[in-house]
Amino acid sequence: MRKITLLFLILFFQNFYSQNIKDKLDKITTIEEAEKFVEDNPELIPEVFTISPEVDTLVPAYFITLKAGNVISENGNTFKVISVSKGKALRVSNIYLDGSKLTLNEINKLRPQIISQYKKGTKFPDLAKKYTMDGNVKADLNWFTEDIMVPEFVNAIKIHKKGEIFTVDVPENKWYYVTLKTHEDKEVTKITMLKVKSSL
Repeated sequence: MRKITLLFLILFFQNFYSQNIKDKLDKITTIEEAEKFVEDNPELIPEVFTISPEVDTLVPAYFITLKAGNVISENGNTFKVISVSKGKALRVSNIYLDGSKLTLNEINKLRPQIISQYKKGTKFPDLAKKYTMDGNVKADLNWFTEDIMVPEFVNAIKIHKKGEIFTVDVPENKWYYVTLKTHEDKEVTKITMLKVKSSL
């Protein structure tokens, strides 16, 4: 009898807890409210993030049909869709030069040499293996949405066309790049979600 009572109590509190979370999630309609929820509920391991089903290969294809306000549960997590919008996805290959290890003068001498070697026929990945300072020897950054990179980088990519090679400076971070635009920008769906560690 005690086992049945204990099981009933566990199921009751799990259901109550899940309903309480669902009620809280139902009230969230803005990113600001989602961020406040993250701050107020650390025990749920909450997180606000943005995905793009056309770009993020690990995202289930059906996510592209989600609408703001949808709540779904998967693998012990609950997701509340906060907003759905359109944005740009970009794709480039990159050689990173670390301004905390090289002087600006050294960087400004090195980048024209890299560009010259590329224009003479050296493949960009071969140049990346030789010069990049971030360990990404393949150089390809894959598709990414414009909101996850610093504005200086995104703005430089957007003004160039596929096949163009150019430099990008982010001096406040001491980041310097030789960048090859490998694909034209494309429009993608951006879904901002709140994730909590729970099942509804």
